[in-house]
Amino acid sequence: MKYITLSLFLLFSALNCLAQNKAIDSLYKDLSQRKADTSQAITLYKLSYQYLDYKPDSAMLLARQSYALSKKHRFLKGESKSLSMVASAYHALHNYPKAIETYIEQIKIEEKRQEPESIGNAYLSIALVYNSEREFKKALSYALKAESLAIEKKLSALLLYAKLNIGDIYEKDNQLGLAMIYANKAYELSVIQKKDELTGVALTNLGNVYFKQMSPEKASSYYKRSIPFLQAAEDYNNLSECYIGLAKVNKRIGRTDSAIFYAKLAYNLASENEFMAKSIDASRLLVTFYKSQAKIDSAFSYQEVMVKLTDSIDNKERAKQVQSITIAEDIRQREIIETREKEAEERKQKLQLLAIGVLIPIFFFISVFLSRRKVNKRVIEFSGVISLLMFFEYLTLFIHPFVAEKSHHSPIIEIVVFVIIASLLTPAHHKIEHWLINRLSKIREQRLQLRQKQIDDLLAKENNEAS
Repeated sequence: MKYITLSLFLLFSALNCLAQNKAIDSLYKDLSQRKADTSQAITLYKLSYQYLDYKPDSAMLLARQSYALSKKHRFLKGESKSLSMVASAYHALHNYPKAIETYIEQIKIEEKRQEPESIGNAYLSIALVYNSEREFKKALSYALKAESLAIEKKLSALLLYAKLNIGDIYEKDNQLGLAMIYANKAYELSVIQKKDELTGVALTNLGNVYFKQMSPEKASSYYKRSIPFLQAAEDYNNLSECYIGLAKVNKRIGRTDSAIFYAKLAYNLASENEFMAKSIDASRLLVTFYKSQAKIDSAFSYQEVMVKLTDSIDNKERAKQVQSITIAEDIRQREIIETREKEAEERKQKLQLLAIGVLIPIFFFISVFLSRRKVNKRVIEFSGVISLLMFFEYLTLFIHPFVAEKSHHSPIIEIVVFVIIASLLTPAHHKIEHWLINRLSKIREQRLQLRQKQIDDLLAKENNEAS
């Protein structure tokens, strides 16, 4: 039986990997056919999601590429989704401070987009990170923010997730009265919204609360009610937790055989799906149960499994730390390159602005120079108009970055500001243009009159000398 189970597990894993590889291959093929625009950013995000569970370092690098591309094209939705994936990768790598920092960056973008549901989901993501750190007060503050936002904006789906998370935080923090209230409310909302996958989670949470409240029979009832929902949703993580709960309940009421049965179910399910923490919890229970029955060989067998799993988790944690350091250095190097490229682009733009700034007075002096020469009046007028147009366009170009920054790149605000500037500059432009052309024309006429006078004086002198 043991070998059959192992064979089935290996077959399941192979099929799962094959399906995942096909999805990744398909996305890479799609990526090669996309232009470097928002559609490519979306594909990179999807690829990042595929890698998140088993290669969070690769997921992060792909998400960062998606973010850079989204930012280049001012694709705010893409920026937000990419940052969410980067933060999730940091969470998976147990780099909690960077995960929270990145989620906060995402919230700032969603505030610009004015998407309350996305903001609420980011709040819940931060709550999950703090919950992982067992900083329950901070986790609760963000989960309550999500709940308030859901109530204010009447976002039913967000409210359900918020209630579910708040109940879980209270339960982990052993505030069982409040945990019961929120778990019950989450269960009711899941039934109303027909979210069966969340109904199973809410029932499991209620089982956990009743178990801590020393009500094993009620706990058992809720755990058993959750099983069909979790199985239908293929939520094997929460199903493993449910089986562990049933094992503890049966141990408490003295049903050791049932306790062993559920602990084995939890262990097998967790092992098949590589939920290592749940595997350790289940194996620890089995060690305790077999010891109580004086079945030393079985107890020792699971003790060995527990030690190996613990060592494996420790090794994975160390590997994650190394990955996190490697990623941090890779990101630093990329940021250096991006900074250099940005500085080079800024230098190029500044040189262009400087060249235009130098060209404007040159045009002006050319106009003045032409006014002192025997040149067609229209040529002088044209050169004067060109120099003025270049000056006013240069002025607009010069203040555009400042306006864009202050308006947070809002097209509406930018248009309003430049309409106001144009309404002020246009009359000034016409007045200055009229003055300049008249002045240049006057200079030209004076110059021509002076030349004519010199010619007349010269002719008069020659006539006098001839007579």
